[in-house]
Amino acid sequence: MKIVQMIYSLSSGGAEKFVVDLSNELSSIGHEIILLILLDDVQKSLIFNRQFLSVNVRFHSMGFDQGFSLVKSNKVERFLQDEQPDIVHCHLNVIPYIYQLALTSRKIHFFHTLHNVTEKASGASYQHWINRFFYKKNLIHPVCISRLCQASYQRFYHLNNATYINNGRAFLKPTAHINEVKKEVETYKLSVETLVFIHVARCHKQKNQQLLIDSFNVLNKNGVDFILLMIGSGYDSLEGKVIQASACDKIHFLGEKDNVNDYMMCSDAFCLSSQYEGLPISLLEAFSYGLTPICTPVGGIPDVITDGVNGYLSCGMDVKDYVNAIKRFMDNPMECDKQVSFYKDNYSMDVCAKEYEKLFEDSIQG
Repeated sequence: MKIVQMIYSLSSGGAEKFVVDLSNELSSIGHEIILLILLDDVQKSLIFNRQFLSVNVRFHSMGFDQGFSLVKSNKVERFLQDEQPDIVHCHLNVIPYIYQLALTSRKIHFFHTLHNVTEKASGASYQHWINRFFYKKNLIHPVCISRLCQASYQRFYHLNNATYINNGRAFLKPTAHINEVKKEVETYKLSVETLVFIHVARCHKQKNQQLLIDSFNVLNKNGVDFILLMIGSGYDSLEGKVIQASACDKIHFLGEKDNVNDYMMCSDAFCLSSQYEGLPISLLEAFSYGLTPICTPVGGIPDVITDGVNGYLSCGMDVKDYVNAIKRFMDNPMECDKQVSFYKDNYSMDVCAKEYEKLFEDSIQG
């Protein structure tokens, strides 16, 4: 099959990582893949994940600036008509750019993966009515990344036609910098017994980092021997500076990293304190390295984590609840090998890509 994967950019977000992984995997099993981004490929922040793209995947940038227009939509349509793919697979809210073509083309099959709960992934207030038309008529086939996201789609659109495919993540081997990272992490630790927690996400209200900081500040006051590694962009914002200023000295803000896997390998537990989620790619990365996840019970996270079995979920969204979840981990960490096996069986990219491959093939065969 000839497949176009379409997304705004290849910035450092989870959906962008997913698109690169899926493109690489589908290419490796014999499909012709074009990864199409709408924004320009000049700004480094917009192509952060391109460094992980296989040479066998063709990359193309439309070079657009921010904001939708019919002129841009027509350019995307012409590009796709020239390429004549079998499949156009859209990610995040790029589907307005293919509305026209989805109405007129009978040879191209269109799919849209919703990378969050539906009310957060439906675009502008009026757009959900347009989306619903295309979904209902099966002109664009929706895909949800978790059971909870699928349920949110059904509630939001009053439709029952979304396919459910778990997110996947390719396993990344340690980089050439692993020994440097090990030494770096050792300099942060206070003793050989220091527990290493890691948080990987951009600084954003959705990710609720203040809850994380407040919770670990409580542990610090209680004399717990730990460090928390905060990896991600956005901490130079006003909100990010406030968060940094409120953190105790056992919390280390490391910025954006292109070797997150090295830091994962040096950690004991993965922390996520989000207010809402789809199915976080960083959570799947944590499982792949055998870490115990400690998360808030939002979005698709409870679809992945069975509390007390393969991770810990806070009972609620306040500091007391999250601190209790951390303490439960300290009393009973999960076995590394079992965490890795859970990832391989359920959330590896080869498992995920095979499901997408079958979905695409079934659509073409009618």
